[in-house]
Order: sequence, then structure tokens, then C-alpha cells
Amino acid sequence: MHLDIPTLTLACLLMGIGASVGFTSLMAVLNTQKVLRIWVASIWINTLGVTLIGLRNHIPDVISIVIGNGLLVTGNVLALKGIAQHLGLPMRWRWPGSFAVVYTGAIAWFAFATPNLGARLLAGSLQAMAFNFAYAYLLLRYSEPDIRKSCRIAGAVLVTNGLFYLARVFAPLDPGSSQNLMTAGMPVAATYVVGILTTLASYFALLQLITERLMVDLRRAARTDGLTGLLNRSAIVAEGRASLERCLERGQPFALLIFDLDHFKQINDRWGHDAGDAVLRHVAQMLRKAVQWPNYLASRYGGEEFVVALPGATLVQGLETAERLRLALAHSHARMGEQTIPVTASIGVAVARQGTRFEHLVRQADQAMYRTKFDGRNGVSYAGDHDTRLAEAGDSRC
Repeated sequence: MHLDIPTLTLACLLMGIGASVGFTSLMAVLNTQKVLRIWVASIWINTLGVTLIGLRNHIPDVISIVIGNGLLVTGNVLALKGIAQHLGLPMRWRWPGSFAVVYTGAIAWFAFATPNLGARLLAGSLQAMAFNFAYAYLLLRYSEPDIRKSCRIAGAVLVTNGLFYLARVFAPLDPGSSQNLMTAGMPVAATYVVGILTTLASYFALLQLITERLMVDLRRAARTDGLTGLLNRSAIVAEGRASLERCLERGQPFALLIFDLDHFKQINDRWGHDAGDAVLRHVAQMLRKAVQWPNYLASRYGGEEFVVALPGATLVQGLETAERLRLALAHSHARMGEQTIPVTASIGVAVARQGTRFEHLVRQADQAMYRTKFDGRNGVSYAGDHDTRLAEAGDSRC
């Protein structure tokens, strides 16, 4: 079977165009996925680079060789940026950008100053290998638990790609090829076939990364309050039940805080609902800073009411955490434009006993919180025997 490099280049081009159109269509639907935009730009730039290289002998060599290869390495830099962002990692442009400039300069040197097709193929293979190994390293080293499966699969594919480009270094050139890639011979043509397969596998791996990330985002959205980023009511109940059950089975304590913002209606009436939203976001931020407890659960339970569960915490530890949170709120102010809005909270604390259900614990803490409000607000109360009896009798609020 005769492998024709121009025909294989056309096949690569058509595959790239198909992938570009497909991922662009996907981006139009998943327009909230910012990482997808970077990857789509990368695929289009790579496709344009392959197009220019495939037009060798029909356009000036400086465009086909230098600009074409420059676009390929630029697409790889963007792909690296996308993977870093997918994993939540910062990426400085300095080193990848410098590498792209040096690589493009080397291609230009071996195309015009010292013509050497073998050196250009070596440089191209090594840069592709380096980027594929870099992609794989990031995915395998820094993947979050929620997206680890797709990262491992993509990492394995990209390691395979890197090994392919490493093997491509040793592909011999046809002695009669001169400086024309299109006549480089059968071994180089064979690498194009393998390259088509590995590139196709990379597209599927990319699609899997996007799909798993989307599923994780949807699961998080279903259990998260959109305004504060804390757990929503149904999520805190489900996770709180499971956490409380584990603690009781191990004989460990379990403390729960519930707090309500003081005079929140007056904030909405005086400054507007946008200010109320700013206050709720501020409270969530201060809660994250003040609650220093391993594996705690925090929720916007409803309106301006919040719940914090502290697995393994005693009553004393729960009260200390509540007081630290109260002081953090009282000594800070939410901001709405140039306005500063004072915030205080009334907090109730309860500790589980053997056989306590999570919902009963919430009601106990709720009763303690209302005692704080009756005592003047901006304070902390805990559920004693009286509060426990009220909770077991049911919620007595009108």
C-alpha cells in the first residue's frame, strides 16, 4: 500500500476542521465553560497551522513552514493553558511563550539559513512530545478527586502521544526528499497515519474531560446555594445526617450551630435587596475564615439563616467556634459600593446525644438561637435541658 503524504496531510486537515466545527458547536451550547473556549481556539489554530503546512509548494515557504509551525506551537501553548485552567492552576505565559518563539525561530533557521528537513522534523517531534508530556503531567499530578477518572484516561492518552512523537524522531528520511516534507518517504508517511489516530484519541480524551467536569459542576450546582456558594438546605440535611451518624457510631461528639442575621429586613428596606445579597455573600466569606474546624459543613439554610455542623466537636468547642464567628461578623462590615453595612448575628449551639436525629439537633440549636434574640441579639446561646424538651415537643414558633 502506498502512503501519500499530501493525501495524509489532507486527511489531517479534514479531521482538524471536523473537530474544530464540532467543538465550536459544543461551545455554543456550553457557553459557561470558559476552558472550552481556550481549547476551541487551540484546535482552530492547530487546524490553520496544518492547513498552511499542507499548502507547501502552493504558497510561499515562509508562510507554509515558519508561520504554519508557529501556529502549531501556539495552539499547543493554548492547550496547555486550558488544561492548567481546567485543573484550577495558574499558568504564566513567560516560559511557554518563550519556548514558542525559540521553536519558531529554529524552524525558520533550518528552513532558510541552514536548510535541513531532518532538523525541522526533529524539532517538530520534540516540541509535540514535550507538550504532550506536559499535558499528561498536569492531569496526572494535579487532578481533583471529582475529575480524576477523566484526567487519568486523558493523561494515559497524552503519554502515548508523547511516546509516539519520541519514536517519530527516529523515522528515516527518503534520501531523495531534499527539503520537501511532502516527499519525505514511507516511514514519515506512516507516522502521519499513527498521528491521525493519536490526535483522534486526544479529541475523545478532551471530550471526556469536558463531560466529567460538566457533570461535577451540575452536581455541585444541585447541592450549592448560588448566592453564597455554601451548601443548600437539602444538601446540609443529607450530608449532616450521614456525618452525624458516623460520629455517633464512633462515639464522637457532634456540635451544630445555627445563626440568623440581626435586623436583616431593615438592611433590605434601607439599602435594597442588592445590599442584602452583598451582606449574605460577606457573611459566607467571614464564615469560611472564622470556622476553623476539619470537615465542617456550612449551609445557607434559608433566607438569612445559616447552619454550621462540626463533626467531632464538643459543646465547648462549638461555643468557641460560635463566639469566634460572632466576633468576626460584628467587627467587620459588608460593602455595597461606597456604603458599609454593619452585620451581627444571633447564634444557637446544640450538641448531639446518642440517638439524636439531625433534624432534632437543628431544632434544638434553633430554639437556642431564638433565646439569643430574646436576650438582645448579637450573642451565643446553647441548647440545655429546657431547649431539648422544646425541640422534642416540636417547633413552637408561630
